[in-house]
Amino acid sequence: MTVPMVEAHPATVVSGHARGLPLRTIDDPDAALVERWQSGDEAAFETLVRRHERRVFGLLMRMLGNRDDALDVSQETFLSLHRHGHRFRREARFSTFVYRVAANAALNRRRSLGRKRSREQALARRQEAGFDRPQSPRDPEAAAVGVEAQARVQRALLELPDDLRLTLVLYDLEGQSYGDIARSLGIPEGTVKSRIHRARNALREELRSFVAAGRGGKVS
Repeated sequence: MTVPMVEAHPATVVSGHARGLPLRTIDDPDAALVERWQSGDEAAFETLVRRHERRVFGLLMRMLGNRDDALDVSQETFLSLHRHGHRFRREARFSTFVYRVAANAALNRRRSLGRKRSREQALARRQEAGFDRPQSPRDPEAAAVGVEAQARVQRALLELPDDLRLTLVLYDLEGQSYGDIARSLGIPEGTVKSRIHRARNALREELRSFVAAGRGGKVS
């Protein structure tokens, strides 16, 4: 299917009037596509999917830590968008709405996995620590430390509470602003900042433990 070219400049959306709030202008590069899609243009929706699917997948990988789960939930996200797109009232950027749907889908998947995922993660931790697997020839020390550090960060990220992990991923890894995250999650900006601070502290402590173990328990 040939998809027509879309204007490169963002359309302007005015938000807040319906709720009696002061009007604020939102520059949304997806506004023209969203309008066409909501008017029944399926090609416009396909273009929206192509525009956002990579970043949605990246978010879900960091939330779920598993490629297959991230692919499944990414598909669920866009199917949900297609079914419920009429709910998008253009009071924020479409990308903010997409992240909200993806985040909710990821949290639902984590809850549904329950004990099974906990057991799998426990097994992964044992394997990363060197248990339950045959010994293999060691890589050069620097490479081994780098791989272990990356694994430690990813493991620590996955062990954060869902609300802290999601906020940190959206801010530090996806580059969203405090305001965009607040709108995506439906929480005040102050709560966003607090969660980011708490998540960073938790990761910092985890990495301090890793460095201390590498130095025989001494942290400078």
